[in-house]
Amino acid sequence: MQGMIEVKPKKKNVRPINAWSEGLWRGRTNPFQGRRLDRVAGHLWTVLPTLVSVLQPPPEPRSRGFRTAISDQVLGQVRLTGLLSEVEGSSTIVLIVHGLSGNASSPYCSSAASAAAEAGFSSLRLSLRGADYSGEDILHGGITSDLWAALAAPAIARYRRVFLLGYSVGGHIVLRAAVEKLDARVRAAAAVCPPLDLHRATTAFDHPARSRYRRHIFRGLDKAYAAAAARGRVQVPAAVVARARSCRERDSLTVVARFGFRSAQDYYERESVAPRLHRLRVPSFVVASRHDPLVPTETLIPGIASASSALHVEWIGAGGHVYFPKNLDLGQPGPLGVERQLISWFAQQ
Repeated sequence: MQGMIEVKPKKKNVRPINAWSEGLWRGRTNPFQGRRLDRVAGHLWTVLPTLVSVLQPPPEPRSRGFRTAISDQVLGQVRLTGLLSEVEGSSTIVLIVHGLSGNASSPYCSSAASAAAEAGFSSLRLSLRGADYSGEDILHGGITSDLWAALAAPAIARYRRVFLLGYSVGGHIVLRAAVEKLDARVRAAAAVCPPLDLHRATTAFDHPARSRYRRHIFRGLDKAYAAAAARGRVQVPAAVVARARSCRERDSLTVVARFGFRSAQDYYERESVAPRLHRLRVPSFVVASRHDPLVPTETLIPGIASASSALHVEWIGAGGHVYFPKNLDLGQPGPLGVERQLISWFAQQ
């Protein structure tokens, strides 16, 4: 038995979004555009839990440092780090992937690791390249190679089952990896508030109404970029990148220059998971917030509508970006809460 969660028979995959997406295609009003109060609640659920986690960090299981390296054609060896929490006797590990300006120590990653440990699963909270401010490199929204490198590390070799859990852009990367499935041990994937189409998501995020969120996220990205620039690992000076005011501009200066894309649009088209979801075969669960102030619903619906039946989507009315009420029920057995419910779903796969 892989944990202490009661396992019930699988339910038929239901994706109720299709009727709504058809309405959008026909030009009808977005059914998720509710009252102003709902939109304000989405902001509060995004901002307040972040502030609370600074004052009172969530509990996390005992962990040790994780290190491995990946061979890069431009930089040579690139070091990856993380936090490995192992449960004695477990043959299952949950690989947890942070959002764009986060890292392995992000509070939501700690909550996921705790939920995994409660269920008897080991976990690896991975910091994508450079997210630990080491200056090793910078990351982008489709960099699945870091996940595969982590899973290939000797410390992870003994595990027979792997589950992927990602938040925000980390959720996008997890879904990309689920489509690729380069490791046969990967049994299921879950993404919390992921963008699916990088072009649509970036266009929405660059709207003036989201300028405060951009500034917040850019501060973390600029810190990581400056560390890489100090080591001579990137081409464009950090001072130039720090002047960028939009995601598209910043991606042009950083991701395009570093990874050899022709343009920001080329990057979005080549790395977005949305046009690949029809090839998804690994059972995957997306938790999406109806009032997410960072990833609007209209940017998700076209990708979801074209996805294979392996994708299950739950639209949540109460919550913001990656944070939800502690009693959130996703219809799974066991304890409530987004992380615990997703771990319960993993246990059934």
